[in-house]
Amino acid sequence: MEKKTVTFVAKMDEFLQSVVSQCHELGISQDFHIEGRRVDQLPYRPIAEGSLVVLSTKSIYEQVEPYLPQDSRAIVAKRMLPYHNLREMLEIPRGVKVLLVSDTAETVDETMRLLIASGMDFELYPYYPGSDYPLDIDIAVTPGEAEHVPPTIRKVVDIGFRVIDLSTWLEIYAHFDNGNFQKVTARTMQSLIYITKQLNNEILHARLLQMYLEGIVNRIEDAVIALDEQEVIRFINQKAIDTLHLHGPGVQGEKAAVCLPEDFMETVRDCDENEEVLVDWAGRTYFFRKMHIVMEGRYLGSLLLFRKAAEIEKMEHDYRLRLYSKGLIAKYSFDEIYGKSQSFQQVIQIAKKIARSNSTVLLLGETGTGKELLAQAIHNASPRKREPFVGVNFAAISESLLESELFGYEEGAFTGARKGGHIGWFELAHKGTIFLDEIGDASGAIQNRLLRVLQERQIMRVGGNKVIPINIRVIAATNQDLQQMVKEGRFRADLYYRLNILPIHLPPLRKRAEDIPWLVDAFIRRYCVDLRRPPFTLSREALNAMQAYDWPGNIRELENVVEYLAHVEEEEVYAYHLPFLQTAAVVPLEADGLQHECEEVYQAYEKRGFLLEMTAILQELSTAGGGRYALQEQLRERGIDLTTQQLRYRLKMLQQDELIRVGKGRQGSSISSKGEAFLAFCK
Repeated sequence: MEKKTVTFVAKMDEFLQSVVSQCHELGISQDFHIEGRRVDQLPYRPIAEGSLVVLSTKSIYEQVEPYLPQDSRAIVAKRMLPYHNLREMLEIPRGVKVLLVSDTAETVDETMRLLIASGMDFELYPYYPGSDYPLDIDIAVTPGEAEHVPPTIRKVVDIGFRVIDLSTWLEIYAHFDNGNFQKVTARTMQSLIYITKQLNNEILHARLLQMYLEGIVNRIEDAVIALDEQEVIRFINQKAIDTLHLHGPGVQGEKAAVCLPEDFMETVRDCDENEEVLVDWAGRTYFFRKMHIVMEGRYLGSLLLFRKAAEIEKMEHDYRLRLYSKGLIAKYSFDEIYGKSQSFQQVIQIAKKIARSNSTVLLLGETGTGKELLAQAIHNASPRKREPFVGVNFAAISESLLESELFGYEEGAFTGARKGGHIGWFELAHKGTIFLDEIGDASGAIQNRLLRVLQERQIMRVGGNKVIPINIRVIAATNQDLQQMVKEGRFRADLYYRLNILPIHLPPLRKRAEDIPWLVDAFIRRYCVDLRRPPFTLSREALNAMQAYDWPGNIRELENVVEYLAHVEEEEVYAYHLPFLQTAAVVPLEADGLQHECEEVYQAYEKRGFLLEMTAILQELSTAGGGRYALQEQLRERGIDLTTQQLRYRLKMLQQDELIRVGKGRQGSSISSKGEAFLAFCK
């Protein structure tokens, strides 16, 4: 059966495209042959004989009439709003002024009638090109004609072109006596159900969002009350309920003047908008803030935030404590120190007993044996565990800065001193523990001041004249032979005896080889988790090689080896994979493009007071590489006197920054190409 023809006529292509889309969506194109004509196309694109002509608007009938075939009938389409595009318009607050924009006065009037009939609750003002409109309007709604919106409008809601109403489709089906109209109503119902589901989902989402926001506001420290323009309570959090001694959240929806204390409401009305003020109410001082809630240019009410001033003072006090204590925390406990050998377990048992005391502890052992970890564990097992733990490394800071960092200084004590002065490490450790690492590298002047601190438990800032009492527990550590240094006159005997009250000797790793398999396993688990990779195993030969190795760097070196293996090896590690058994070729770095890196290293050394010493070391190594002891003598000839530990620390920093290469055994150190570039940068 041949399809009947329905021809839509309009002035604009957009209307015709919209109709075609609607015909496909509703299945109408399956029942009829759909054609579209612009009015200006009618002279050369005639309307088919027997076609039903549907006009977009009554105003074009006189233009179309001369081109209507003898047996054709013309009807005017009834239009309705595209309900699936109305969501954004529903978000416009009620009562807000809205500009309705279209291309002609007739279209504007038709759309306005549709919007009013649909129950849209805002003030509509018509606009079409050439007409006037109120200049205080910020929002415009348009049925697919956004190009006509005035440039002063801030927000545009385009609801799309009006679509053909169901009554028009019914008229079309009735004209051709086609009984398939029920299919159109079913398709329309499907669309309505889809939109309803979307709206239901959005309502559920809005409820969840409201609950989520209420949960957040109920957990903030301020008391919060939201009032609408009629001073009705729209939201109140638990803090406000408790502060004002109200009877729960049931006050929401009630007039504030009825529910809230009268003198409190007087305070609210006396406060200016967006001002933060201190007010006295009910015998207490409150920090009070009132803000107007404005949406789309319309006043919707006020937001009140208030809090006891005493709470803010306490928060500021706690903040300062956290600021001063930043990083001053002992992270390790006895449970996190690895070691099952009898010699090491004896050390742990002694340390646990010592932890309960306030006496000074001296930790003795080679580098990398875990002296700082043990110091932190002692602190965390002591009555001072909730107080600061401050670590000081005497080899890691230059002599010129050490005194001011240890004891602090007053404003103006020296050139470059901070305004207001600076609190020292001893003061930061008040009521807690101070860990003096590498104490053997302390100079004679620092030793003198340390002795007084240990005797009197008092300090005086640099440039100050006031004695500051301190309550601290001292844990010192060194890998040097302090008794031999006392005999040689390089360490004060009275300071040594002040430190050596509770000595603990940490055994080197080579004397607790039975711990190596257990330590390796623990480090493998840690680094495989960090790297998110499956764990690997060591062959018997590799484990034997580890137990036979001397480990000059002790546990720190062992951990570094395991970390290296976790990065580069896969399932099983053999002896030839171990880095301390390899002779790796050193690939020189290119000197080009290192300007930025050299500048960062330069600033870091300068900040720590190491720049002169570091450049001197590099200059000596650039002339001829060599061992540490020879380098120490060469530096002394330059007037730079560094202890063995201080020189070792600086060489380690240079190696980490890739400025030198450190050989195995007696090979000594040599400058790298990056180190040469750094020296050139310094010049």
